[in-house]
Parts: sequence; structure tokens; C-alpha cells
Amino acid sequence: MRRRIKISLAVSAAGLLLLAGLLAYEIAELRGTSPSSKRNAAINIGGPFSLLDTKGRQVSEAQFAGRPMLIFFGFTYCPDVCPTSLDLLGAVLTRLEAQAPDTYAALQPVFISVDPARDTPGQMADYLSYFHPKIIGLTGSEAQIAAVKKAYRVYAVKRLETDANGNYNVDHSSFFFLMDGDNRYLAHFDHGLTEAQFADRLAAKLAAAGY
Repeated sequence: MRRRIKISLAVSAAGLLLLAGLLAYEIAELRGTSPSSKRNAAINIGGPFSLLDTKGRQVSEAQFAGRPMLIFFGFTYCPDVCPTSLDLLGAVLTRLEAQAPDTYAALQPVFISVDPARDTPGQMADYLSYFHPKIIGLTGSEAQIAAVKKAYRVYAVKRLETDANGNYNVDHSSFFFLMDGDNRYLAHFDHGLTEAQFADRLAAKLAAAGY
């Protein structure tokens, strides 16, 4: 199987091997080729959540009812994967708006923090101001983030090492999850896709789902 995930976080050799193994497992689970594996993926990815938006208001999946969501998990102190992925998402949204404005209007892109200790609502608001305005940010307590990570089967672990300023990294998976208007899994996309590939596949999935 061709490698389709690039991991560019600055991690130790041992940590990189561990992360690669965990991500390989995730890919195998998510990219199952049999009908039964696809059914299991649809059942097991996603679920109810209760989080905080960038104004500190409680938000649940019910507030997105009827709208497909494109969800990415990351953190605002991420040195490379997250900003690169959000830049890609912005370009894809711009392309989608031009090609399929109704589909674009229906879609809600969401950035969910995996680093609640640092990613306060205010920090999320400031960070996301540098990216596409349609992307909303959600964070929460440690318990809330743990619950949503479990629901979406997201790998994210805080590293023990810190730099001279006390900053740490968080190893995390980097898929975009496409959920339908009933918060059911439709597809996932790798952050290593080109803008054109991502936009075309996203539009096709949404069209097939009736959006």
C-alpha cells in the first residue's frame, strides 16, 4: 500500500516510529475495502459532542443538524501540519464556492482542538482569524476533548518534552472527516492531497449525499 500520510512534526526517532505505527493502524481501519469494514467505519466514527466555540458558548452536534461538517482536529501551537492543513482547507473552500456555491453554503468546516490546556476560546479565535472565515473553532475542557476524540477515533497525545519556553508538541492524526447532516460519517481525506484532488473528491462526496 502506497504511503499517503506525511508526518512532519519534530519528534524523536522513537516517537516517530510509534506515531507511524498508530497512524498506519488508523489508516487500515478507516480505509477498509470490504463492505463490512466500511459499514463499521460509518458506525464507529462520530457521535454527540459538547464543546465551546470561540466566544465561550456551549455548542453541540445538534446545532449543525441538516448541514454536512468537514472536521479537522489539531491545535493552535502546531508548528506545521495544522497551519498547512488549514491553508489547504481554505483553498479548497474557495474553489468549492466558485464551482458549487450551494454545496459550499451547506458545508460547515470545523477545527477542533486537541490541546484544551492552551487552546482557550480566545486563542482559537485569534488563530483562526488567519485562515478562511468559514472555518469555526471548537475547544473545551479536558473531559470534553477526550470525549470527542474518542467519538471520532482521533489519535492525539501530548509529548513530554518541552522547549526552553516550556512549550510542548502534540502528536496527532491529521485527517479531515466529512460528516453528513445527521452527523454520520461519509468520508475522510488526507491532508497530503492537492487542492484540486481534495476539492474534486469533496464535491463528489457531497453531491452523492445530496448536498
